[in-house]
Amino acid sequence: MEVLALLKTRGHARLSDVATSLSLTRQGALRHLEALRERGLVEVSVAPSQGRGRPGHLYALTAQAGEAFPSGHRQLATELVDFMESTELERFFAARAQRLEEEYSPRLAGLSFEARVRELARLSREGGHMTEVVEGEDGGLQLRHCNCPIQDVAARSGQPCRHEQKLYERLLGAQLSRSTWAGAGDTSCTYDIKNERKEVG
Repeated sequence: MEVLALLKTRGHARLSDVATSLSLTRQGALRHLEALRERGLVEVSVAPSQGRGRPGHLYALTAQAGEAFPSGHRQLATELVDFMESTELERFFAARAQRLEEEYSPRLAGLSFEARVRELARLSREGGHMTEVVEGEDGGLQLRHCNCPIQDVAARSGQPCRHEQKLYERLLGAQLSRSTWAGAGDTSCTYDIKNERKEVG
């Protein structure tokens, strides 16, 4: 399931990416990928050339792989939100963000900025997101969510996402901007993190 989660989060990955992310040897990662290919869950294509040497491969999920991820809760969440007024939804997600802040803050206290980002990603995974920390092209960090437990609700109202972004900003002490959003048809929700604080060494 870890390999599937990695590919769902990234969209596609090279063998070396899978091996590094899962702390496996290349041969071990290849065995996992080949087993998933045999089950029809993973497909492979030739990766763009990166210079000399043999071309590599890119691994990605097949359409069939979507059935391997939990999704039944989405219909229930959508049905529930139909019975709630907008103001009730606002209060609910505001209260949820406050509860998470009280829970997460002690776990992030005393950590360096990057360590806080990575711990927040881990806590988010515990909460049901598939979350990874990604280094942006400018060297900054991003939090990327996949398989949002309440994607349909978020797309309809946007309230969960607004409260989530504000929560992350308070926890990290940094400004966040969203560069991709599942509610707009993207495969993930990506928060770009701007760290304006200087770490004191």
